[in-house]
Amino acid sequence: MMWRPVQAGRTGKNMDSREDDDDLAAKVKPLRIGYSSWISKGYIVAALALVLLTLLSGVLTTDLSHSSGVPVVLKYVRAFKSEMLDLKSEVELKEPDSGSLQFSNPSNASKQAGCHKDSARLKVFMYDLPSEFHYGMISEFTPKKNQIWPQNVSDIPKYPGGLYQQHSPEYWLISDLVTSDMPDRSTPCTVFRVKRWQDAGVILIPFFASLSYNKYSRAPLLRGKKLDRNQELQLNLISFLSSQPAWRASEGSNHVVVIHHPNAMLHTREKFRSVMFVVADFGRYGAEVANMAKDVVAPYKHVIPNFDEDVDAALSFKSRTTLLFFQGAIARKEGGIIRQQLYELLGEEPNIIFSNGTTSNAGIRSATAGMRQSKFCLHLAGDTPSSNRLFDAVASHCVPLIISNEIELPFEDVLNYSEFSLFVNSSDALRKGFVTDLLSNVGEKEWTRMHDRLRQVERHFQYQLPAQIGDAVHMTWEAIARKVPALTLARNKQRRYARSQFISQKIAT
Repeated sequence: MMWRPVQAGRTGKNMDSREDDDDLAAKVKPLRIGYSSWISKGYIVAALALVLLTLLSGVLTTDLSHSSGVPVVLKYVRAFKSEMLDLKSEVELKEPDSGSLQFSNPSNASKQAGCHKDSARLKVFMYDLPSEFHYGMISEFTPKKNQIWPQNVSDIPKYPGGLYQQHSPEYWLISDLVTSDMPDRSTPCTVFRVKRWQDAGVILIPFFASLSYNKYSRAPLLRGKKLDRNQELQLNLISFLSSQPAWRASEGSNHVVVIHHPNAMLHTREKFRSVMFVVADFGRYGAEVANMAKDVVAPYKHVIPNFDEDVDAALSFKSRTTLLFFQGAIARKEGGIIRQQLYELLGEEPNIIFSNGTTSNAGIRSATAGMRQSKFCLHLAGDTPSSNRLFDAVASHCVPLIISNEIELPFEDVLNYSEFSLFVNSSDALRKGFVTDLLSNVGEKEWTRMHDRLRQVERHFQYQLPAQIGDAVHMTWEAIARKVPALTLARNKQRRYARSQFISQKIAT
């Protein structure tokens, strides 16, 4: 006996849920033969017209120099394509966006007060490293004798301000984990700290590597042949880890360390190549040491304040009188040479501000005002492919124009940056008039759509304590969790012949 398929219930309270498609088809009157014939011919004509239009578009875009009448036709074709793209975008807007990303266990986490092991996305073991490796670098932290961690959420010291903030993901992630099992934590969590490393999905090395670099590193001319405090801490860390059973069991392959500053742990990275890094980008790493396969890109903490009052996209479009804004160091090394080249192209263009800037308080105030008055904010490669300028633009609801061929973006496996940013290849950007033509042709409808999208996604780049579902802390932990299955698979494959190799070595001796 074969089971009869059952259709899901249809709308209408008298509709029989057992009714299948064959039953429905029998109740529908067939089309007249004449009408169906004309419909078939109509499909054929429409298809031929579409093919012809596509071929015409391809020919026109490859060679525009043979006819004076071509630009008029091309303008029509482009207008047609633009209308189709607008229609497609309107349809896509109805689909779920990252404002409603389906995170792991969000309902369980949000329904419970506080942080619970059973509702956490990931279980993490963290070494009890002495405070000199983390909170001890912050002068506000005054622990009792032999105290390693703050005892309560309210005891967490504030991270140093100024430009130190931009590379502070280490602080936010470690603080989130430290507070996960504290009784006075009232918010849900993505990760939970476990007491046994064998119970953990990953093992976190609690080292404020970026703060160590900023506070303790010294130029060779100043320190001579001696190691500076930053280097001493790194060597002490290696010594500590090499004695840990958890490290020896995996050779570090299930460990995580946050090294967000491009110069953090610069001289000891090679010894950590099996560890998962949380980085700003890969500009100063060899591919065998850091890469997208094993590592996670986390956003900078923006230094420009949020533009919370900017809620009306149409009003914002009209009030932003500057087309494109950039403020920063123009003369840069290596990949940042494009800054000087673009300055020479765009520096004198009307409605474009391309100026030198500093990281002083006055410079930050100037950049804040400039970004809030501009429709587009330029993000260029500098000494490294990324900078906090991109996230300052997001916080200002200024549509980022990204010209950085080697950039890797945070959470791009779940976020579509093209919905709220424009990307241009460096070679195209250096063509005279290309950038201004591109931006000038973005109309109010498209810009306001991107502005609305910026407002939806900006929370994903906000660091805060306590962390909230969907913020930068949560998103970074989620990104780490997504790496775990592949890393576990690779580690298990490496273990396939461990026993036979051990026996072989034993026999040989």
